[in-house]
Amino acid sequence: MRPFRVIGVWFGLALGLLLTLSAYSDVRKGSAGIHSWRIWSHIFTLASEEFEGRGSGTKGNELAAYYIAERFAEYGLKPIGTSRYHDLQAPMDGSGYFQPFRVYVGAEAGKANRLEVDVNGKRLTFKVREDFMPDAAATTGGAKGELVFAGYGIHASLAGHEDYTGLDVKGKAVLVLEGTPPVTEGPNLLRAYQSARAKARTAKEQGAVALIVIQKEDSPLPSFIGGRSTDTGIPVVILRRKAAEKLLGACGASLDELWQNPEARPLPNAQVSVQTEVVQKYGETANIIGVVEGTDPKLKDEYIIIGAHMDHLGWGYQGGSMYTGKLPAIHYGADDNASGTAGLLELAQYFAANPTKRSLIFMAFSGEELGLLGSAHYTRNPIIPLEKTVAMLNMDMIGRLRDNQLSVIGVDSSPAWSPLLDELNAEAGFNLATGGGGFGGGSDHASFLAKRIPVLFFFTGMHREYHTPADKPELINAAGEARVVRFVAGIAERIANAPERITYSEPRATPRRTGGPERGVRTYVGTIPDYSEDVKGLRLSGVREGSPAQKAGLRAGDVIVRFGNYKVENIYDYMDALNRYKPGDTVTVAVLRNGREIEVQLTLEARAE
Repeated sequence: MRPFRVIGVWFGLALGLLLTLSAYSDVRKGSAGIHSWRIWSHIFTLASEEFEGRGSGTKGNELAAYYIAERFAEYGLKPIGTSRYHDLQAPMDGSGYFQPFRVYVGAEAGKANRLEVDVNGKRLTFKVREDFMPDAAATTGGAKGELVFAGYGIHASLAGHEDYTGLDVKGKAVLVLEGTPPVTEGPNLLRAYQSARAKARTAKEQGAVALIVIQKEDSPLPSFIGGRSTDTGIPVVILRRKAAEKLLGACGASLDELWQNPEARPLPNAQVSVQTEVVQKYGETANIIGVVEGTDPKLKDEYIIIGAHMDHLGWGYQGGSMYTGKLPAIHYGADDNASGTAGLLELAQYFAANPTKRSLIFMAFSGEELGLLGSAHYTRNPIIPLEKTVAMLNMDMIGRLRDNQLSVIGVDSSPAWSPLLDELNAEAGFNLATGGGGFGGGSDHASFLAKRIPVLFFFTGMHREYHTPADKPELINAAGEARVVRFVAGIAERIANAPERITYSEPRATPRRTGGPERGVRTYVGTIPDYSEDVKGLRLSGVREGSPAQKAGLRAGDVIVRFGNYKVENIYDYMDALNRYKPGDTVTVAVLRNGREIEVQLTLEARAE
């Protein structure tokens, strides 16, 4: 560690402590303004090492939840949940600020994991966690077979890449390289096929009994398996590069040569015996919810929800990490989304001192990074009836304002939004980018939009620190965030004090290249998955207006169990099935609806660039 870095760390700690003490002192004195230094203080706390990245279902996430609940109590917000964070059956009796729910937090290697290879009569034994780890796509079971090298293990005729042509892998174990072939120009059309899960499904379809994926870089293997465990039906292991070099050396091959020339080929006289066991892990988390009651005797029974997700990726094991380092590291999530949570807390203290005619619900969601779980849980189990909810304002990644650029998504969801934004921005002076309602944006407003509630989503843009350990408090533009929070406050005040509630309008559907489960897929369907539902198949929370899904008659609550010729048991099966078809293809989709299976004909459309 360089000396100036040490000084910077200690200065940051000291400054954070001073700001935190100043913030609490200011609140006790009754100051209810929106201030950058108090916002930064909240971010510094939430994105600290103590909170360990706030991964849903972890201790750090629980610490963050209690921190938020303590601030709500300090500001005087009314509790409408339970005080029992870990009691999933606790009644929402108004005794506390928590709405607990269960989350899937990842998977661990069980006890029955083994990998042995016999080469020319010599047995090589590899150690779990040191040389290899089972992947989340692995089945619990064993297999034996001859070893065959299959390049990158990709079978994608639509993308122009075939690794299995002329290769017989029936009853054999397949050895493949991690990732995809390098792309020198243009988009990487093989991204959708690069996961171990996708490669395992392809290997099984080709008749293989096991899959071994070789690391490109020799990185230590994590003790925790990221992502949701999905049984692909065969053992799947990730093999460290140095272990792969040992294996291939015994086979008379060179790993470096295979990377340079990944042509599929048999590996003579090599027999694999592999056993995998993956144990799914669950935990408890909670939404944190408080209310500032309205001042109007009639309008106070209508509510505006102001929300932000408080969870992040923990140590990066829960999926979505963009980190490429070799050692585990805390993903601090200062911008994503300690910034939005800090904005939520600042608005809570502001409106507690300056209540509006309608009531305001302040909601810090958990489980967003795992698939909008907290907001979906609330919309399925609302403490306040959804018909009383006028609008939802969502803040996610609002801490990196650059070039005065502020994005506001969801403008099409109410005719009130556009003129109100124009009016308030005349004073705020942002370079405002307004997006349609749609169901993109990948944040908690989507759960409310699916329930036909007007939404706005505030966002200051992506950056290279996104979903990496480098997303730290020192990169936050606290002054810029304070401007954003004041802008949100102005919008909340206007709609909360208006004589009539704003109305909902159906968003225009625009195929997008980013966001949602179809990322990287060139075909457009328009389904809105319900990630929070743990069912066999893919349950839909809705479909986009004017989309192929809507035209085919799909609707909220349907569970897709087959897409074309492919069985669907989860979101990953659905994504893999989409990759097998192209725009213009008509496929038969089978769904479960009200307990019985029906089929619809769906014609795929092209995704807009």
